[in-house]
Amino acid sequence: MMLKKTVRKIVIWTLGGVIGLITAGYLSFLAMMVITENSLMEDAPFHASIDYRSRKPHELTLIDEGARSLAARLKIIREATSQLDLEFFIYELDATSRIVTQALAAKAREGVKVRILVDFSLAVFKLAPAYAHMLQESGVQVKYYNTASVMRFFRVQHRTHRKILLGDRNVAIIGGRNIADDYFDLSHHYNFLDSDLLIRGPVVAAMQESFDLYWNSTWALNPADSGWERDTPVISDFLSPSEQDAEVHEAIARVEADMTTHTCNDLHFVTDYPGSGVNYRKVFPAIAAELELAKTEVIAESPYFVLRGDGAAMIRALTGRGVRLNILTNSLKSTDAYYTVAPLLSSLKGLVQENFTLHTYSGAIPAAYASIPNRSDRWGVHSKRGVIDESTIMIGTYNIDPRSANLNSELMVVCRGNRDLALQMKNNILARMKQSHLLLDGTNSPDVDNLIGDAPWKSVIAMIIAIPVSSMFDFLL
Repeated sequence: MMLKKTVRKIVIWTLGGVIGLITAGYLSFLAMMVITENSLMEDAPFHASIDYRSRKPHELTLIDEGARSLAARLKIIREATSQLDLEFFIYELDATSRIVTQALAAKAREGVKVRILVDFSLAVFKLAPAYAHMLQESGVQVKYYNTASVMRFFRVQHRTHRKILLGDRNVAIIGGRNIADDYFDLSHHYNFLDSDLLIRGPVVAAMQESFDLYWNSTWALNPADSGWERDTPVISDFLSPSEQDAEVHEAIARVEADMTTHTCNDLHFVTDYPGSGVNYRKVFPAIAAELELAKTEVIAESPYFVLRGDGAAMIRALTGRGVRLNILTNSLKSTDAYYTVAPLLSSLKGLVQENFTLHTYSGAIPAAYASIPNRSDRWGVHSKRGVIDESTIMIGTYNIDPRSANLNSELMVVCRGNRDLALQMKNNILARMKQSHLLLDGTNSPDVDNLIGDAPWKSVIAMIIAIPVSSMFDFLL
């Protein structure tokens, strides 16, 4: 009996200590946030490129298939004659990145100005200084965004989450895809269902200026100044074609050249200003303004669905005035981030309301991709886009989560008034919803099984463990 009491006390004291440490750390962090935020509340410097609207004609092409998107990128690189600029959150060291990088290096050797700006988030960072040096020898300039040490906890949370490829200041691709196999339907383990927009028109000049703004900011450093101290074994064939690249070329060869191009006569580009601080974030207010104009329906897709007070209030305001809101996000099985499912699970009861429907992707290979050989059997949605009243589209890098709203630099393009483009995007989202499960539907109780489904037990355990921590630190998700 005494032994049981002793064990019970040890367990209680241990749990209490863990909870106490988490709470103390949380309160300390909040205190640090308050102190630090005082220095970040000044108005962001104004620059015309961060909020640009044009009523001149623009050519827009929606690209939903990964291989087609990769082919479009390589075409822009191949046809460039003066300048190529790329900015990405993730730049992997795999077959896709080798093909892209080899094409960039070849253009640089031809005299084309080539610049790559990649985020330095250590959780995903791969393009180490050894590779940057190799690229610089070929004429490609490389910079890292925000090389702050993890010890600077608040500063290091700010990342550039923007994804953009610019060619000759007259063509651009923006959207959710980074440079890696799993964004272009080429991974054998896990692939993202994503979406990009190919753009030609006056707005590209503003996008170019926004890239220059980030490139020339104090947040962008040369690799030699990054503080990177690890020894990095270099992939010897990174800048040379190899047999491993054949699969990428085969995937591109299967892509049909023709894509539907639309004309947009009312286009809006908005991006966040480089740097930390709520006042530097411009994309979230722009999205809120668009949603205020919705009259009947909003259909949207986001890989993560993490709401705090302002996001939940926006949904209530939207559905409360009779607008139907239909959202597709990931299930625990289809997500690449189990810790984002934890806060969603905790918030489900508070999301039950009229006019609001939430679907979770099943994780299955898309029906249209079933004939593609050697693909993974696990897929997840990664597009960041929405359609309002079948006439306005929004697409970019913004996830429905606090990190995109308050911490990351994001970008977004809005096209108003082209119903054909809006219906193309809506129908693609609906096709993905057909391979999804209904989690919330109006005032009915949420079907939790459709959030967790047949996810691996390891993911279920990890999500359960993450629930208390994610609830306290949801602003970092």
